[in-house]
Amino acid sequence: MAQALQVTFHGISRSEAVEQAISKALDSLVKFNHNLGPCHATITQEGHQTMGAFTVRVTIVASGKDIVVSRTNNDVMLAINEVFDTLSRAVGDAAEKRRNY
Repeated sequence: MAQALQVTFHGISRSEAVEQAISKALDSLVKFNHNLGPCHATITQEGHQTMGAFTVRVTIVASGKDIVVSRTNNDVMLAINEVFDTLSRAVGDAAEKRRNY
């Protein structure tokens, strides 16, 4: 499991639902790599508090390397899902490469 999860919000109020969605998605990455390192997620909303797209950027250490994925969407939950879909492929690929060496 990841050693630590840090979630930072910019231009948007802290959201328990967003933090829980990120935590749940991070827990699902464990099936690809049991030795994940620290994870930092940044949620940024461009423009005014109630308008504008959300950018979700996640940095995680997997197999000794930083993996950084960022996605922008008008729906913050869709952006989170897109980021973690990409991360799951990247973490799985990194674990596969490590097993083959």
